Amino acid sequence: MLDITVIIDTPQELNHASYMHSGLYVLERMGILDVKVNLCVAQRIGRISITDTGKVFETNHPFPKVSYYTIKNNKTGRVIRFAADLYDHAECFSDYALKHCNYYFKRSYNSRFIEKLPVPFQGKIHCLGLAFGVKSNNYKYGNVWFWGVLLSQVNLRLKPDRLFFKRLTRAYKWSVKHWRFIKTTRPIGLFEDFKQASQVTVFFQTRCFEEKNDDVVAIHKQRYHIIKLLQKQFPKQFQGGFVSGKVSENKYADALTNVPSEPVLYLKALKEAKIVIYTRGLANSPAWKMAEYLSQGKVIIAEPLRTELPYPLIHGTHVLYFNSDEELISHINTVLKDDVLCKRLSANARQYFEDYVHPAVNIKRILDVMILNA
Repeated sequence: MLDITVIIDTPQELNHASYMHSGLYVLERMGILDVKVNLCVAQRIGRISITDTGKVFETNHPFPKVSYYTIKNNKTGRVIRFAADLYDHAECFSDYALKHCNYYFKRSYNSRFIEKLPVPFQGKIHCLGLAFGVKSNNYKYGNVWFWGVLLSQVNLRLKPDRLFFKRLTRAYKWSVKHWRFIKTTRPIGLFEDFKQASQVTVFFQTRCFEEKNDDVVAIHKQRYHIIKLLQKQFPKQFQGGFVSGKVSENKYADALTNVPSEPVLYLKALKEAKIVIYTRGLANSPAWKMAEYLSQGKVIIAEPLRTELPYPLIHGTHVLYFNSDEELISHINTVLKDDVLCKRLSANARQYFEDYVHPAVNIKRILDVMILNA
């Protein structure tokens, strides 16, 4: 038996938690720790939200994009409980996790919201860094993950009223759809594999979401504007656009992608591209694209990140940041002409992925934070 065992509680949502799980399973393969899975159907409800004016609100809403873990030192018996919050919203926190865990690692990390929380909670919160959807070939325990999702979704809907069976049916259908989607997650080996770009292209492919709020509408308008700008300014080099779907086909039909959208084929197209464009994720979160771009050593031209990282992405070293159309076009023209700059940005981007973003490296970092402070 190894000195350290990490126990994963089956989460309510697997898509984001896949990053954490993949890192743990790679570390297990390396002989650093053991991994066990605990079937968990607990509700773990409670949400803390911070307004822009600094007011704090608490509700009993579910918080499914938080996953829970227990570190056990097999020599000393010491136990540490931690949570990984991969939710898009920097202003929202899991009340349950902050009350019951020793450490809380947050993907959308913004100090101005954290400092509004009670001081004991502030001390628990640490920056997780960039994450993305990925799976390890060492994934184990098969259908226990599905049952964890399904039973936790059912448990969240247990209320004896006339809509009870309708809610259960909805929970089952959602869980099956979610499980099927998770099976399309790309293996870590595809991101570890890296070759220099084979085409001098400007690449920007993105999705549309159901327009439920003003933030989504604003993101769509921004991305549509950039797609049309790139089509106009770089008609021969540009590849990408909106992935086909109900919203994009109805509202942005002249900006649909010319690149495959199936996950593996999309990654193949990304690998071949030289220059890529990054814009913010939902709710100003760090989009998965950034981690994917870094993994492939792309020349990244990016809108500045709105959240904090444990290690910054530096302008001129890892990426080129733009704040206007003029800067975006200028940066693209610069890297199209300057091969030395391209090679430096590409090498530094890939190195950043290897040093800070690869799931095994990042999970090892946060484990060290907890174990060394124990």
